[in-house]
Amino acid sequence: MVRAMIFSMADHVEQIKNGTKTQTRRRSNYYLVGKSYSVQPGRRKAGILEGRIRIIRKKVETRGYDRIDPYDSEAEGGYNPVEFEELYARMYPDWQERYAYTFRFEPRKKMKMRSDPGKPRKGG
Repeated sequence: MVRAMIFSMADHVEQIKNGTKTQTRRRSNYYLVGKSYSVQPGRRKAGILEGRIRIIRKKVETRGYDRIDPYDSEAEGGYNPVEFEELYARMYPDWQERYAYTFRFEPRKKMKMRSDPGKPRKGG
């Protein structure tokens, strides 16, 4: 069971925190719409404390990244289409030979813990 989404670029984690990154492209189809995942800033690292993300849309990208539109490149972290194409080509040099999945997500607030777990709730 997948519980985290790994973002290996440090600026992507910051973009998620400040709300400028709301979409990511992946070569795997492990993530499910409606489920929430911790944001992990690299392999074997703990998820960030600021919260989680919830997948709200998934689609298969079969076209070449040279046709990314400004809306999608902005959602990928505030890039213009050319900047994002260059970044993605560095991350996945053989991408045009394969397909990718695009995941749109929204932040989920971290649940606050009660200060005294032994204290009963009002009305219950």
